[in-house]
Amino acid sequence: MHIKKSFLIFVLLLSCFTVFGLSSVREILPELSDSDYEKIMRGESVESLTTTGDSTSELAPYGSIAWNMARDTENLDYAFSVSVLNFIPYPESFKNMTKEEKYIELFNIMQKISTIVGVEYDSQSSNGKGEVLFKEASMLSAPDARKKIEDPVYTSVPNRVSSYAYLKDSRFGGNVYKLEYYAYNDEIFMEITNVKDIKYMGFTCVKANSLHMYIDATMTEEGILVYGLSVVYNQEPTVKVLFVTVDLPSAFLKRIESLGTWFIDSVGY
Repeated sequence: MHIKKSFLIFVLLLSCFTVFGLSSVREILPELSDSDYEKIMRGESVESLTTTGDSTSELAPYGSIAWNMARDTENLDYAFSVSVLNFIPYPESFKNMTKEEKYIELFNIMQKISTIVGVEYDSQSSNGKGEVLFKEASMLSAPDARKKIEDPVYTSVPNRVSSYAYLKDSRFGGNVYKLEYYAYNDEIFMEITNVKDIKYMGFTCVKANSLHMYIDATMTEEGILVYGLSVVYNQEPTVKVLFVTVDLPSAFLKRIESLGTWFIDSVGY
């Protein structure tokens, strides 16, 4: 996929530069409306869907890895995407940490895939009470490996690292996903890609390597911006399975919302 190639070139170029200090939230969200800015600073989330004409890049930190990916995918005629933005102040546990220590801590939190188990999402069948999204989650040594491995722990942050994980979704069943992490200055960017077809009731909804979910954490002066993006390639937004119509933009928006909540809760805010 040519977008993937240009994305990797972009990340490589970023690694050649160094930026000092942290930006303010308003400074790195210049395209965000005042009303949406006020919402995230109150602890509320802001979302966008390209299927309704929204821009996903407007919610991403300007010039970031996440912003580059959103900008390159939001106007494609063979894909749709959804995004969600949250802001959290630094927790008390970060108070006496250096910038580097905070960065390592955030990177390791994003590696704790096993802790995704039990994260909830709002489903129509739960009547607003919440339903468990991921029933199983574990790191794998290879995409075809059966043995689970421990979540990795790093003492320094690499620019890029790849791994695999098994996630069992309450709606779409179990699947193997490729995880790729990119780190640059104040940002940590995680990409989750389905290795095999995603199925609902035995029928394929999304083909292998077509779903890309991203969680991005950017440190600012005031706290952490948590941006989620999901892009689905070569797939219609709705799929009919027997007598059920599956709204994929809504389904994957809920999933990145839940992944964002998982990360925020893991930070300890």
